[in-house]
Amino acid sequence: MHPQEIVDLTGDSENSSTQPRGGRSSADGAPKEKSKRKHRRLQQIKNFFHERGHLPDSTRFSTSQLPTQPTSIFCNASTLLFNTTLSDRGWGCGYRNCQMLVSSLMPQAPAGSRMPTEAVPQVRQLQEILELAWRDGYDPLGAEQLDHRAMGTRKWIGTTEIYCILAHLGVRAHIIDFHCASAADGSHPALFSWVVEYFTKGGNGAKFANRHPLYLQHQGHSRTVVGVDLSEDVCLLVFDPDVDVAEGAKLSKFKLPLARTRRSRQFQILYVGDDCFEQPIPKQIASQRIP
Repeated sequence: MHPQEIVDLTGDSENSSTQPRGGRSSADGAPKEKSKRKHRRLQQIKNFFHERGHLPDSTRFSTSQLPTQPTSIFCNASTLLFNTTLSDRGWGCGYRNCQMLVSSLMPQAPAGSRMPTEAVPQVRQLQEILELAWRDGYDPLGAEQLDHRAMGTRKWIGTTEIYCILAHLGVRAHIIDFHCASAADGSHPALFSWVVEYFTKGGNGAKFANRHPLYLQHQGHSRTVVGVDLSEDVCLLVFDPDVDVAEGAKLSKFKLPLARTRRSRQFQILYVGDDCFEQPIPKQIASQRIP
C-alpha cells in the first residue's frame, strides 16, 4: 500500500461550538428569562475553566477492571480510561483518547525519553505539547490549518494532531485510512479484520494482549478501541470518552457491531506498534489506505 495524504475527519469545531440556538417565547417571559439566567451561569462556569486552562481529569477505571467474557481480548491492563468533563465535553474527545494511549505507553518508555513517568498529561499540557511539536516542524500543513495555536482553545483535534503529540514525546505512530466501505451494505469488515489481527497476532490466549489501545476517528468524533470480542458476532470493544459508563457495566455497553459502522463512510485508526520508540520520526504525515 502506498502512503496517501490524510483527510481530516474531525469536522468544523469552530462552527459547531458557536452557533446560537433558537427557542420558543413564553407568554409572560418569566420562564424564558429564568432559562437564560441558568444558561448564562453555566456559560460563566465553562468560561472560568476554559480561560484558565483548568480541565480536570475524570478517570473512570483501567482496562483491568472492564468486564470480561471467554471470547474477549483487551489491550494491556495498564491503560487508563478517561471521560470528558463539563470543561471539555463537545470538543475534548481527541485529548481524552490521547490520554488513554499515553497511559498505556508510559510503563514502556525508555530512560531519558520525553514520555512522562508519574502522571498522564492533562488536556492543557497536551495542547502545549502539540504546539511544541508544530514548532519542531511536525505536520506543517495541519499546524497552518489550526493557525499554529491549540492552548486555551476548544479546537477539535484528530489523528494527525495525536501523531504530533506522540512524536514530541518520542513515540512513532502510524495511521490507517479506511477511506471507504469494504462491503456492499456500506459496512467496514476490512476495519474489523485489521483490528482483530492487531489484538490477536502473536497472542497466547491471554485476556490482556501486549498491545496498546487504538485511536479510532470518524467524522466529528473519536473513540478508543480497547479490545475485541470474538464471539459468533465479532465486535470491537470501544470506550467513548463522552459516555459515562459505571464501573461493573456489562460488556455489551462497549460492543461496536459491524452493522453500526454503516453510519460512517470513512474511519481512521492511529496505532503504536513495536517500533514505537524508534527514531527518527517522520515530520510529514502519511497514511496507509485500506482497502
